[in-house]
Amino acid sequence: MHELITKLYQLALSSHIVSTLLEPVHIVILALPIMTLLLAMIILTVQLRTRQTLSERNLISTYSFIWYVAAAYLLIILPLPTRSSVASLTTATYNLQPFYFLSQLKALTPFELGDPSTWLAAFKSDTFFQPFFNILLFMPIGAYLKWRHRWPLWLITLTSFAISLFFETTQLTGLYGYYSRAYRMFDVDDLMMNTLGGIVGAWCLHLIPNQWRNRDHSTRLRWQEHPINWRRIGALVIDWLAIAAFDTVYFVLVKHFNWPLPHDFRWLYVVDIVLFFLLPAWCWQGKTLGGRLLNSQIVTTDGKRANLWQLLIHYGGLYLIGLPLLFLDLWLFNRLGNVPSATLNRLDVYLVLVSVILLVVSYDLLLALFSRSHQLWCEKLSQTTVH
Repeated sequence: MHELITKLYQLALSSHIVSTLLEPVHIVILALPIMTLLLAMIILTVQLRTRQTLSERNLISTYSFIWYVAAAYLLIILPLPTRSSVASLTTATYNLQPFYFLSQLKALTPFELGDPSTWLAAFKSDTFFQPFFNILLFMPIGAYLKWRHRWPLWLITLTSFAISLFFETTQLTGLYGYYSRAYRMFDVDDLMMNTLGGIVGAWCLHLIPNQWRNRDHSTRLRWQEHPINWRRIGALVIDWLAIAAFDTVYFVLVKHFNWPLPHDFRWLYVVDIVLFFLLPAWCWQGKTLGGRLLNSQIVTTDGKRANLWQLLIHYGGLYLIGLPLLFLDLWLFNRLGNVPSATLNRLDVYLVLVSVILLVVSYDLLLALFSRSHQLWCEKLSQTTVH
């Protein structure tokens, strides 16, 4: 068995595309959004089962919290350097001196506490912005735990510290031992500022009137009404497992056996969507392979068979607009890397815009999976629904 696994691994490395996908940066970037969605679905299912009822606002807020922590994790680990570049580093791996950033602020900026004219220049420097950003980064965490779960301040403080310690340990261990040393510095100031951010976020929640915080007129999902569309979820899983198997065979044939087929992964992505979604749905009255196995199909809103144009809008919105947005967002995360600077650049703006759009689209998908009556934005355009 060990010999077979070794041969398969060597075969994968013989493919330039597959070996690229085996790099940890791509594994982390591609797996994290999927893991985030799966974790959110598990947590929300448990909440709905135990509470018997769950509002759409609660669903969205829980997903937002999980999504935000995942985004923060990406910010602290990306971009991932090569092993060789990390091995040659000689910089410090940790700082255990509390409030070290204050001495740096005094040494590297013209900041003088008694001279307000020096404050603006100091606030624009990276020396000030990095600890300030670390506070901002954890404020939503403290606010969420206080708002949704009404945790006491001591527990929010402990949780903020634990999450920050996990992030810092990730950096100190060189991504859990993958690198020979830390490629970013473990900083006790980051622990302090992150923990302070959680406290400030919880405190700032008190500035919002209770009637605004507790008002919830969104639709309520009830467990007794079986709102979760398990057949749709299962059909999606089967379809994408089939695509994964097909693409694996394709890579082996092209790279190992030198079959004269296109090497461009963008072309293969379009072929996947056509072969596994569009054509089966057109030929099998709205059912894909997973849909046939689990009896899930796309129909018009009045229950009739969807035509080719409607299927194009439906799948085009999902896989030619929605999913590419995810790839673009992850690419921007990797390009941005490190902590954002005090001065916004175009990549910062693009990242925020794409992330917000992607978050809205992912909300839409989550609501469609947890509510049989909810239509995706592309289903509303195509006047279709999934039964």
